[in-house]
Amino acid sequence: MRKKERERLEAIRLRGLGVTVPEIAERLQVSKSSVSTWTRDVDLSEAQLENIEANKRAKLMAQNAGGQAVREKFLKLRIEHQEAGRKKAREMRPLHMMGSMLFWAEGTKNRNRLELVNSDPNMLLLWMRFLREELHVDDEIIRLRIHVHEQTNIETAETYWTELLGLSRQALMKTHVKDGSDTRLNTLTYGICAVSIQRTELAMHVYGAIQEYGGFENPDWLF
Repeated sequence: MRKKERERLEAIRLRGLGVTVPEIAERLQVSKSSVSTWTRDVDLSEAQLENIEANKRAKLMAQNAGGQAVREKFLKLRIEHQEAGRKKAREMRPLHMMGSMLFWAEGTKNRNRLELVNSDPNMLLLWMRFLREELHVDDEIIRLRIHVHEQTNIETAETYWTELLGLSRQALMKTHVKDGSDTRLNTLTYGICAVSIQRTELAMHVYGAIQEYGGFENPDWLF
């Protein structure tokens, strides 16, 4: 008997016992569509159908419970990271305060990322000092996204920003070229640069610090 025929007969047998199509497919290591085709004529008793539905509900409840546990775990971590930021803020370090306030005013608000977008080289240099000296960010995880006008030389802009910020070209993401005749952007010789770090713990640290410096609570920043 060929392997495929053995699998078909076994699928029919299992389906007759009330085993679900996905479970049969997993056991036999075949596609669900094949199992469905093989077993479409198998009649299940009312008790078997009720048992299958009960198992589905139990599995869904277990998945929801597991998902809730994971959500609670990561919420706890975000709270801890914000508390670390608050603790650091209480030291009243000038650069830490400046960097946190700069992000509050100019940063891209995201739960999992710290990002500052600007065309002012001095502002971005301050941001880099904050990242390196206060948050101890390794240059290897810093990414640059440059936005330039279509008339700007991309190579020149990329070289300018990487050299200014002391980063290698490996930090560069794809440069975005803006079409059209935006007069304001025409005055930006090297375009706009976004400096970002994809780290939830650092974003939460800064959100915590901002609340400590500002003397307010913003629970929304946890979610």
